[in-house]
Amino acid sequence: MSLVSFTPALILLPLGTAASLACLSGRPALARGVAGVSLCVQFLLAVVVYLAFEAPPPAFEAAWLPALGTQIHLSVDGISVHALLVLAAVLVVAVVAEVRLQPGGISVARLALIFFVVAAINVFLMSGDLLVAAAAHGTAGLALAALLGLGSDLAGQSAARRFANWVIAGTLLLSISAAILAAGTGSTVIDDLSRIEPGPARIAALLLAAAVAMQLPLVPMHTWLAPVAAAGTAAGRTLVFGAWCTAGALALLRFGLGLFPDLLSYAAPVPLLWGTATVVYAAVLAIAQAETDLTRRLSWVTLSVGGLLLAGVSGLEPLPVLGDWLYAGAQGLPRVALLLLAHHITTTGARGPSLAAVWVVLALVLAAAPGASLFPGWLLVVASLDEPIVTGLLMVASAVLAYALLAPAIGLAGEPVGPPLPASLSRLLAAVMVVALLTGLFPGPSVRRARPEIERLLARTAPTADVARDMADAAPTATDGDAP
Repeated sequence: MSLVSFTPALILLPLGTAASLACLSGRPALARGVAGVSLCVQFLLAVVVYLAFEAPPPAFEAAWLPALGTQIHLSVDGISVHALLVLAAVLVVAVVAEVRLQPGGISVARLALIFFVVAAINVFLMSGDLLVAAAAHGTAGLALAALLGLGSDLAGQSAARRFANWVIAGTLLLSISAAILAAGTGSTVIDDLSRIEPGPARIAALLLAAAVAMQLPLVPMHTWLAPVAAAGTAAGRTLVFGAWCTAGALALLRFGLGLFPDLLSYAAPVPLLWGTATVVYAAVLAIAQAETDLTRRLSWVTLSVGGLLLAGVSGLEPLPVLGDWLYAGAQGLPRVALLLLAHHITTTGARGPSLAAVWVVLALVLAAAPGASLFPGWLLVVASLDEPIVTGLLMVASAVLAYALLAPAIGLAGEPVGPPLPASLSRLLAAVMVVALLTGLFPGPSVRRARPEIERLLARTAPTADVARDMADAAPTATDGDAP
């Protein structure tokens, strides 16, 4: 059976699960069983797709809004294949957080929303059509806002409303960008958009850049991040930090490089300076937080990731862009694990040497420590940049962020206080640490899948195309007189 046969199930299975759970209101035991079975099958499907991936075949296509000349065009490629696996793992964490860690017990409605959000984000990750991506962005974001606020306190509901406002704004910008591209080319499929005139392309690129900056996020489109980190349901925050921000990183690669690589080169050094300023700003705010405000420290580290990714993409070179992809994919699980641990510490007041040790290990993983899964990507991004001042700023800011994460461990290492870690959370944290170490030590399989797709996208850049033409013109050609 081919990869094409499995891919639609990555969308249809969580969507069907969400519909089934919606019919099981008032029957939490049965809902928990349905969610568990679907969870296992979804993760198995993601693993099968990841292992079977060889080339980016189209998953399926269907007519949609033919008046705009577009269609549903979803496929797995070298950029999205790893993200689909990460999202399946984050889905496991989100369901466990809802079933085991959410104060007040399980909510069938929240379980249904978890699977619905994952189905919509899968569409966003696999979309080769900007209009479809905009629809999936809005659907996933609004469902995620509902998940954040459903059953939460007033602070959580306020954070959910703020998040929803940013989602609506980003969806509108993506939709307007798609409309501009459709008017100029008759299509919103990424591979069809190279024919648009420079003027409309720059307007569409500006709108799309603002939408991606909201989702990554980047300064100043980050004001929703800290409130969400500090309040909201456990499952909602898990999906925001593990799936939503990761999907934004993939959007930067797919839509930024896929649609407007020449404009990235034209706009230089603005993306590089914007990304660097975001990292430095996040480092300053992270170190300024009170040591007990763990979730806000984590939110500033998350903000810095968006800046580092933009700095890497702005170079338009294979190594830093590949590092971006590695860094983005490796962020999801350790970031979610640290968020849940911070949530446990904040809500229970727990302390103790063993808790501090777990915090230190996860903080080192998230700070791109050697041997952790984030380190290869961070190293490729920082070491491959040609600007020594920018490189120095990124290294110093990364060190400050690492210190901001590690510093609270001193206060956590006192006499044991409060309840121990729940067994389910302990197992999750242990699994995340093992996965982080293994993927950091053996990044080769993932890199081999992503490199061809990244090089294909970079081949669209104006500088690369010019170099290729110059090489072709300079190559000796055989003439009739030269023939033997």
